[in-house]
Amino acid sequence: MPFAPFAFVAGVVVGWTARATLGSTREALVRTVSMAHALRERARRVVAENVEWMDDLLAEGRARHEAKRDDVQLEDDLPPRVVDVSAAAERASRGHAA
Repeated sequence: MPFAPFAFVAGVVVGWTARATLGSTREALVRTVSMAHALRERARRVVAENVEWMDDLLAEGRARHEAKRDDVQLEDDLPPRVVDVSAAAERASRGHAA
């Protein structure tokens, strides 16, 4: 039994070391997982901001396109201009182009 105290001390040292190592490893893993969640959240926020920016850009482009299209249609929908023939004939007789 001379090895019993030595075995007990060796067991306590190995157990203490293993617990310290596993405990710190677990803490490192938990911190890593927490950091990964934070990075994922930031990435989702950045992607959402870029998608919102792109939607705004497309909406503004569509609005401008529709405004230009409507302006062109309004000009096309105007009634034809009425030309005063007597005034044009008078100018032509004086030598001015109509």
